[in-house]
Amino acid sequence: MTGRRTAQVLLALGGMFAWAVQFALIYGATSTLCGRGWADATLLAIGVVPFAILSTTLVTLVAAAILLIVSFREERRWRDQPSSTADAFLSQTGVLINGLSLIAILWNGVPAFILPACA
Repeated sequence: MTGRRTAQVLLALGGMFAWAVQFALIYGATSTLCGRGWADATLLAIGVVPFAILSTTLVTLVAAAILLIVSFREERRWRDQPSSTADAFLSQTGVLINGLSLIAILWNGVPAFILPACA
């Protein structure tokens, strides 16, 4: 696999990596904080569990949004130039996966503000 192809695959899968990191950190932090009895603790006037979820969600949302913007630029570049079908496929796949990853990250982060912590 060439360096360019590796970069295309990593760009296409970057949103999924961001979502996986968010998923692991959210559930890891929630189980640790709840297990230690810190459910009622606050940080910056927000419960520590929702704060951990919010901060993790915001960081991974920004990362996935940057990857989506880069994917859009790459897709436009491959659309404007004649390219191989693999290049076109990977650029379109990157847009789709990174866009869906944004939705998945939001889907995991929003319940922290709807449901009580450690319930």
